[in-house]
Amino acid sequence: MWPGLKYVAALVVGLPLWGIPSTASVEPTASSAARASSDLDALLWPAGDPARRIDQRGVALNPADLRDRVVVVAFVAADCSIVCVTRTLDLDRVAKALPGAVRDRAAFLAISLDDGRDAGRLRAFIDGTVGAETRLRFLTGDAAWKAALVAMLRYPAASLPEPPPQVMVFDRRGGIAMSYGGDPIDRPRLERDIPLLDSFVQGLDAPKPASRQPL
Repeated sequence: MWPGLKYVAALVVGLPLWGIPSTASVEPTASSAARASSDLDALLWPAGDPARRIDQRGVALNPADLRDRVVVVAFVAADCSIVCVTRTLDLDRVAKALPGAVRDRAAFLAISLDDGRDAGRLRAFIDGTVGAETRLRFLTGDAAWKAALVAMLRYPAASLPEPPPQVMVFDRRGGIAMSYGGDPIDRPRLERDIPLLDSFVQGLDAPKPASRQPL
């Protein structure tokens, strides 16, 4: 087992059921051309949905933007209680605290489950918590995407607009690697786990290198 892999693998135990199969275990079929190529793609672009995801700066997020990067995903809502404020602040601090090389390869996405027609409230939430210079990218989408997210996470729709408490971390190949629940976020743990996960260049599912036999 690779150094650190035993520790990372232990973190995966207890991940929430998504309601969809991991893309790594899906056999190719004639109808799978539009299927998402990774767990992360399945979350952001369900069923190959080509819809653009726009962040708070008006910049479109594309799958290529997240390739070979450790990606942290959390959920927020402008109408959320104080837990959304503390969660967002904690993630912003983690993003800023990472070592330089890791920081450049890590992406932090905060998915808003608010009504996308009222962008002003989300903007006020961002400005009032982390400001314009944050490394977090806040994403909004249409009602269909939000419904797909709620279904994938098996989150009770009746609990909205309070968003799911999960913070999910995806490896550099887009595979789901870690899931954290509850508030407040364990910042020291997350600050340790992201650099460790970043060290697995081929993702957690990469085969173990063949050991050299003694001569």
